[in-house]
Amino acid sequence: MDRTAHDPHQHPLSDEPRVTIEMGGDNIVIRSTPAIDQAYTNALAHAVDAASDTDTVVVIDPDPIRCDDSFAHRNPGATRAPCTRHRSCRPIALEVVATGIIRIATEHTWWYIDVGLGRFCQTDSTIDVRFLHRGEWTPVIAVCITPTMISALTHENTQITSTRAHDERLLATG
Repeated sequence: MDRTAHDPHQHPLSDEPRVTIEMGGDNIVIRSTPAIDQAYTNALAHAVDAASDTDTVVVIDPDPIRCDDSFAHRNPGATRAPCTRHRSCRPIALEVVATGIIRIATEHTWWYIDVGLGRFCQTDSTIDVRFLHRGEWTPVIAVCITPTMISALTHENTQITSTRAHDERLLATG
């Protein structure tokens, strides 16, 4: 293949952004594409972790179905519960587990969010995502992340919510 020719379907040569990070009201809105690479996955994880330090809501809006701006810009009051149960209200940092996939610890499960393909999976323990069957993933329209909560809006307009794990869980399992 001639590497000098521009093929718009070949992501490494594309000028289109793989991730955009913008403000939507008081929220940080991260919109990704299937072309997300490792560097953009790392940037996304750092942006979510940094937002946790400022008590800011992050809305991850993956392809292929975009959430509307009214959802991305809203104040999700139910997911902004104050942290009163933990010595440290800093949640456990996100982990990048594969290109386009982040892992978030909740109090009882682990969430895997595939920001490139717009899907997530909950498991009882940490796993290697390469062994997840396609049917184990749930398509999502958006994922809202706060320092205390995580919430996924599915294609069926169902909202799945969990409380994020904090430092004590890391000490108990580590």
